[in-house]
Amino acid sequence: MREALRRHRFALIFVAVLVGVVFLPALAKREVFTVRDHTDYFQPLRYFTAIHIRDFVLPHWNPYSASGEPWLANPQTGAFYPPTWLFIALPFEAAYMLHLALHLIILGWGAYLLFARRVAPGAALAGAVAIVFSGPTLSLLDISNNLAAFSWIPWVIWAAVAGRSPAVGGCFLALSFLGGEPYFAAVAAVMYAVVTWSAGDPAREKWSAGDPAREEWSAGDPAREHEQAGEVARPPLVVPYAERLRRILLAGVIAAGLSAIQLLPFLEMVRGSDRASGLTAAEIFSESMAPRDWIRLAVPPHLNRAGFDPALSQHFIPIVYVGIPIALLAACAWIFVRRRDVLAWTALLIVSAVIATGSHLPSAALIEQSPLTLFRYPSRMVPFAALAIVALAVLGWDRFRPKRRWADLVLVAILLVDLIPRAMPLLVTAPFTPSATLYPVEAGRRAKLIRIHDRPIVDRKAWIAGYANLYHRRFDASTAAPVVSRRYLDIHDATLTGRRSDLLSLLSVGFVLSDRYVGPPLEPIAAVRGVTMYLNPAAPPMATFLAGWSSFGTPEEATKALLMNVSSTAVPVAGAPATPPFDPGAAPSTIEALTVGTRNARVVVNAARDGIVMLSQQDAPGWRVYVDGEEKEKLLAGGIFRAVAVPRGRHEVMWEWNPRSLRTGMVITIMTIVTLQGRSFVKRFARRKFSS
Repeated sequence: MREALRRHRFALIFVAVLVGVVFLPALAKREVFTVRDHTDYFQPLRYFTAIHIRDFVLPHWNPYSASGEPWLANPQTGAFYPPTWLFIALPFEAAYMLHLALHLIILGWGAYLLFARRVAPGAALAGAVAIVFSGPTLSLLDISNNLAAFSWIPWVIWAAVAGRSPAVGGCFLALSFLGGEPYFAAVAAVMYAVVTWSAGDPAREKWSAGDPAREEWSAGDPAREHEQAGEVARPPLVVPYAERLRRILLAGVIAAGLSAIQLLPFLEMVRGSDRASGLTAAEIFSESMAPRDWIRLAVPPHLNRAGFDPALSQHFIPIVYVGIPIALLAACAWIFVRRRDVLAWTALLIVSAVIATGSHLPSAALIEQSPLTLFRYPSRMVPFAALAIVALAVLGWDRFRPKRRWADLVLVAILLVDLIPRAMPLLVTAPFTPSATLYPVEAGRRAKLIRIHDRPIVDRKAWIAGYANLYHRRFDASTAAPVVSRRYLDIHDATLTGRRSDLLSLLSVGFVLSDRYVGPPLEPIAAVRGVTMYLNPAAPPMATFLAGWSSFGTPEEATKALLMNVSSTAVPVAGAPATPPFDPGAAPSTIEALTVGTRNARVVVNAARDGIVMLSQQDAPGWRVYVDGEEKEKLLAGGIFRAVAVPRGRHEVMWEWNPRSLRTGMVITIMTIVTLQGRSFVKRFARRKFSS
């Protein structure tokens, strides 16, 4: 690897400089990208995570969205992903932009080293530039978890093709998952397994990037011509199936071990979520790529002011353009190049196109019938198709390129002139202003807000959409998270569709954002660009004392009773004791204090009689409740909200978050790291002893 980096330092530095030139204006002005999900999703998500990590505190739980949701369990937060630690040492604007730039560089370097195994370094450089600045890649900038996971895909393939140890392949697979997109990580694992299974003996592969027999393109010696891989005869060597399987399984075990600290909480979060119960066909196949749109990979986009091409049938990837030169060179590879590489990249292109086309193909019914739906937005496979097309173009260029370094640089210049101007609408920047607010700061501080709208949300700032509520610590009954508790989602949706005041009270909704008139008892308090904020004066606090309730055996039964409106007054509680006799002479019970944090919640109650303290925060595996320091049995109000029975008197109720999945994952990850380091140390010691 050191030899490869030395020989190809020009190309690696060149890719990094190009990315730096694109990001330098924003870094100099201390601005951030603003298109689509930057402003209302990933920037507040990174900001909320960063302010805790800077204080060396892990944000275990997000109490502000969806009535509370696991935060570290969501891979998109990237709390355990090494590049996220940029936010510890740098100002947020610089860290946010450098985080994106770093992954473009990682993608470019990985693509270059992968391509350079089979083609001349000059052709590999052109391919690296093409994939970094292609429309599908730059379209991932505002979906930074997808970009982070995708940037490691060439490294995963490189590790398999180059026959690197399973530890290397496992590390790259783990980084792809920790980057924040489990689906991309799953695709990477499949690609690693397929390439490793089909590859020959890695020890006999001589076409590595650091092989002295290769052309030293970076040294500038035109007399040394590149030797085509197909012109060199090698004796076939069959690797035993057992050895191939061992490599694949060992890499998978290492990847799972390194990412266990994130993987186990994620799997626990998925259980019982909307993904585990299955999404609807409309949700699964939203943003499918129509067959006719594949032509637009070679047709320059016509973008509007919002950065969208109106001709596209999907906008998850707003720009699918990879360039006319790249498309022509890929066609040349199909026609004139007779190598196994062409078949491999064509297979990736076909598989990516079939998945991305989604609902436009009959095969969509197979995905729809799956009991566990982790797949969503089929068009996210377009970047994989772009990678395949660029790889084919590299093979085509290597077949016909003049054997001169200047020819490669001319092609790079043509690609930059063709690609970057068309992606400029995605690169719009503005100052980062988390303190700016369009509504009173108090709105959403003590009671939650919710949105009731008849038209699609366009003005995201006016709606406080996504995770924008995190900037001012507003409690939001909704969430933009990709995984949501199914029972909570049913209650939330019933609140909106049924217009039920009892559910608004159960959720402790004190503020409503709406684009239409909402009558009494709600009172309008502010209006911004067609969106009106209403105050619900009857909203109860998030912690309440229940003097009466209806008892059910399971959370599912309690939620069902709530949705069916069995009782408009008594809250259904799972596992609750029988309701005590009503005492008309008892004084009212009061909540004296309420504190909600990222790992605990504290309630001080003065109960005039035996009853139940309910906190309108979701329950999850790992929450434990204590009354005056003594652990008590958890109850679930409405089948989802945390509750506990308390006797008469003044009590301190404390909920603490300590999930077993996180503890177990942390132990497994530490053990895996220690094992890999110990194994590496033993190998180095053995080599030194042998040399001496």
